[in-house]
Amino acid sequence: MSEAIDFFISKFRDNINREYEPGRYFRPRPYRNASVRFRNCSIEDFEKRRDILVNEAGLNAFMFRSDMIPGCDLLSDSGTTTMTMRQWAAMLLGDEAYGSNEGYFELKNQITETFGKDWVSGNENRSGENLFIFHQGRAVENALFTVLGRVAAKNETRQPKLANGLMPALKKRIESKLLSGKGNTPGSCDSQFIIPSNSHFDTTQGNIEDKGMIPINLPCPQHLADDRDYRFRGDMDVDEIENLLENEGSRVPLVYITITNNTGGGQPVSIANIKRIREITDRFNIPLFFDACRFAENAWFIKKYEKGYSDKSITEIVHEMFSYVDGFHISLKKDGLVNMGGALVLKEGGIFTEKYPDFKGGLTDYQIMAEGHPTYGGLAGRDLKSIVEGFRVVVRQDYLDARIGQIKRVADSLTGYGIPIIEPAGGHAVYIDMDKFFDGIKIDDFMGVSVTALLLIAGHRVCELGTYAFGRYMDGNEIPPDPRVNFVRAAVPRLAYEDMDLLSFVEAVKVLYDHRERIPGVNVEYGRDLPLRHFKSRFSFKK
Repeated sequence: MSEAIDFFISKFRDNINREYEPGRYFRPRPYRNASVRFRNCSIEDFEKRRDILVNEAGLNAFMFRSDMIPGCDLLSDSGTTTMTMRQWAAMLLGDEAYGSNEGYFELKNQITETFGKDWVSGNENRSGENLFIFHQGRAVENALFTVLGRVAAKNETRQPKLANGLMPALKKRIESKLLSGKGNTPGSCDSQFIIPSNSHFDTTQGNIEDKGMIPINLPCPQHLADDRDYRFRGDMDVDEIENLLENEGSRVPLVYITITNNTGGGQPVSIANIKRIREITDRFNIPLFFDACRFAENAWFIKKYEKGYSDKSITEIVHEMFSYVDGFHISLKKDGLVNMGGALVLKEGGIFTEKYPDFKGGLTDYQIMAEGHPTYGGLAGRDLKSIVEGFRVVVRQDYLDARIGQIKRVADSLTGYGIPIIEPAGGHAVYIDMDKFFDGIKIDDFMGVSVTALLLIAGHRVCELGTYAFGRYMDGNEIPPDPRVNFVRAAVPRLAYEDMDLLSFVEAVKVLYDHRERIPGVNVEYGRDLPLRHFKSRFSFKK
């Protein structure tokens, strides 16, 4: 093991000492740096990073000290955005009143501006507010599925057996979730609800499972077939969701579409697919929700690639997208362009509020006990002001052109070296395909952890989102995710890095790819059988 790591350190050192090779640029960024922050460590400190990685972090990227990352920290794009001067200025005007601070009302108005007139709240003819603020997205998920489980249980009329009319492959996936989560006998479903999505993210899946529900991913056939010519690989499988609702609609309290589809590679969802899913859910009187974390990036792809939308503004497209759903939750740490915050927004008079009239009261009680007064929801008043400004920036065409264009340049640089990624590139990250990365080489199934660890030694932090993050360990056996995903994700923070930084990351990946047969596997020293295990586990390199 030590010899292999010494080899990669020598290669990384050779890499950073290469002469600069100038690129060609034709368009300047639509923004400029207003301030900079110097790093506390040097790219030359390879041995120091190895010591921290092995002896302190246990090869877990989440446990590696951020002040010792001299390159790109691409672990997440959540809360790592560089905020604008207008956002910082707005924070100075924050109203820190305990109840009904002015930022709350500004945010309500901005939500209507950003997402459309369907999202107005506060009218005296409506049953309370429709905006619920939390300190971040996963807190929203936890609250949503906690309260939903309580109120939906009042309407249960389900049979204990899964319907025979389910597609065989779909039924098998549901049964595998039951067996791995609750130990039920094949074909039974006890009293659990099913939450279908194009693809749930890790914390969404974890929160659903924690509440005794079943998260099911229904990615479109083009994604599963690796159709690189299809521009909306984040779409949901129309046939599967229709079959599920026809046979088990009483088990489905809501349908979820993640925009963009993070687990599926940051891939966008088309308006055509959203409309079709809406038609299906309407037929069965089931609410449709967005996980809206990257809504503006999704709208950019619609404008760019979906027929009939090239002449529409980003805001017009966002308004249409959100006209089809009954509610949405959002981590504001993504397309809210802020460092902290989350929200759940409900459409008054939609299927969800009509079907679950006790939900808003239950969620308000939960919010007060867990977060604070509903008008600040675990955030400072100044944070609400910065969210308002963030929503104004994130729908700008020039911002999105620069943002998604930068992701494409990173992707093109990787594929130019033959490094396999999900193509076409998504909106917030590049996803390196570990199965193809190691194609033809005898390896174990957790090589994404190995690649992530070695990139930390190189000075860059990424995230394994594959067989370890989404798999599970039961009765001495590894159960891989189904459908299978096995990626290392490099999520790019908004407005934080320039191309020079990101292309240095690409060169480090190339070192690993060129010598991939020498990359050591890993042993799982702790946490293999834990839920959400990739956040907590510790590893060691195999000898």
